Amino acid sequence: MEEFGGPYPRPFTRDFDAWSRAVTPARIDELRRDGFTVVDDFLGGGGADGEGDGTDAGSSPSPSNNGDAWALALREEIEWLSSKDGVMRPNRTHFANPKGERFLFAKPGIAEADMHDDSVAALVPELRAFFEAASTAFADAFDPAKDTSPSSDKYAYELSKGHGARTVKLQVNDGTGGCFPTHYDNPGPPSKRALTCILYLNPHWVDGHGGELDLMPFCATPVRVVPKLGRLVAFLSDRVMHRVTPARATRHCLTVWVDGPCVNAPETCGLSLPPSAMADIPGTARCLRMSPSQRVISRWCYPDEYEASLLECMRDAEGGDEMVTSHSVHLAKLRDNPPLRKLVDALRTHRREVEGKQKVIR
Repeated sequence: MEEFGGPYPRPFTRDFDAWSRAVTPARIDELRRDGFTVVDDFLGGGGADGEGDGTDAGSSPSPSNNGDAWALALREEIEWLSSKDGVMRPNRTHFANPKGERFLFAKPGIAEADMHDDSVAALVPELRAFFEAASTAFADAFDPAKDTSPSSDKYAYELSKGHGARTVKLQVNDGTGGCFPTHYDNPGPPSKRALTCILYLNPHWVDGHGGELDLMPFCATPVRVVPKLGRLVAFLSDRVMHRVTPARATRHCLTVWVDGPCVNAPETCGLSLPPSAMADIPGTARCLRMSPSQRVISRWCYPDEYEASLLECMRDAEGGDEMVTSHSVHLAKLRDNPPLRKLVDALRTHRREVEGKQKVIR
């Protein structure tokens, strides 16, 4: 198969330096304070500090914005790949049932391709250039040393560089309701994912199209992010629970995962809390929010969100019933641990008190 030869929707130039310009110290501060940040016009143009260029979700891309033109070129190559048989494949979920048996179940309506697949990369010159630059440029752009107000009260992270230290996946949601259930991008060892970056490639996105990213920081205010053109959302892979709502229009994105050298250290993979945990529930919730150990307890603290998102994602597809049953079995384990059940009940109460109304970033 010959590589994509154009045409692209509009003239553009590659500007990899734009990534570091867009991720300002204020965005690094936000990432380290909240565990996530939203960077509009990541590919260039508009307000680099998240102000945008006056373009709302649903309006047309700016004709003078090189970043928009570059984003549309990347989208064009993904659409071209989608038209070729066997290149884009169903997104699959790794699943282990209560017996420990492992399966792969496909999510309805979502197809993807991995740029580590040489047969894919050889076909798409702009996506290939993006992939090659991502081996170092994302770690440079999100270098925590750019934070101008470091503090021990902020999230800590380190990022690695090199060919094997990043993954880039192309994704197309066909608009028939495909979505992702509540999860962490790094569920535990042996994954080394430290930072998730999602670049959206969707012009003319409007309310009702769905496909929003729901971020759920542990026992904190949830945030919904609209997937508009040129917007990049970055969050810590092992500490920010999230889901994607059903898409009612075709949705394109690139997902970049950047590894870290200290991810999933043994001391962060279990649940180890001091005897005083029950005496200071707000402090315990804050400690868990900053730690990957929240993954051990999150399913018990967010039981309804997990189940509802599984049902919404899998619908009548193969594996849906098994995944919901497994979730129920996991919840039942809490009955056998009265001290843990007491802590979970207290965290659920605290969560209801502090969450507030979901914030929407349009």
